[in-house]
Amino acid sequence: MILEKADVAALRMAEARGWFPTEGELAAVELTPVDYGDRLRRLSAGGIIRSFKATLVVPPLQGGEKWVWAAMVATSKRALGVANALAGRLPFVSDIILNSSMPENVGPNLAMLFYSRDFESETEFIRTTAGLDYHEVYRVAEYSFPVALPLSTDERALIRYVTEHPDSDVAACGSALGRNPTWVRAKLDRLLWSEANRSGVLRVQPEINWSLADNFGHFHFLLETGHRPTQLERLVGEQGFGLVFGGRPYQGRYVQVEADLWGVGKLMDAVVYLNQISGIRVAGVLWNREATVNNRWVAGLL
Repeated sequence: MILEKADVAALRMAEARGWFPTEGELAAVELTPVDYGDRLRRLSAGGIIRSFKATLVVPPLQGGEKWVWAAMVATSKRALGVANALAGRLPFVSDIILNSSMPENVGPNLAMLFYSRDFESETEFIRTTAGLDYHEVYRVAEYSFPVALPLSTDERALIRYVTEHPDSDVAACGSALGRNPTWVRAKLDRLLWSEANRSGVLRVQPEINWSLADNFGHFHFLLETGHRPTQLERLVGEQGFGLVFGGRPYQGRYVQVEADLWGVGKLMDAVVYLNQISGIRVAGVLWNREATVNNRWVAGLL
């Protein structure tokens, strides 16, 4: 499927806001609400979006101290099977990402994000899981919520409806619950998690099959470099590259930077650009093949 820039803008917005961006957020990426919906439906029909799924942000929902949002990156000959096994045993796995690498096995072909209140024990459990050829587990962020977000009966009903109907928009939610769109929007502004609303408890995200995109990809570049992360970020940031996991070196060797790129030519240009920077060598490239949302545990919390 050939993607347009507005398709990618819609996909990135959907990853952040599901079916619920405001008109202002859409205007910032030059989309109208009608165009946004049409593009998501076209991407679904083309298989780029496999489905929408709702998941919960557990720390503010349950409250308590010492929550960790963690990431595992790994190499495995049966990545999907290992990911499903871990998602069935760890309590709050939220995202599973499958990658392909060039050259093969230079970088991780599996990434997994999860919430944890027992990070050390769950890290040890991952270490003993069969099928992992190599893995690392990171603390991405830490949270403390002494008091869980108080939810009214109506808010819980809205959360349950969205988790059961994650491709519903504001109008559909209002119709199902007998509420007007203004009420739904106000409640979603309180409930949806975002960088600006870190006490939110709800996320709606698309599952994306990037392998069906013929002219676009999200890539990670594995760099051998002596530059410190802050210095590296300054060197490559102007060209649209971002540090992955704060510049933590994979296998103690490769620092990853990421970028969205259009076509093989832009990919090769990126490799040439990075290799021309003094003190950097591109050792490999990861291609983000698909991103799935694990919400098997959500019903149990509701």
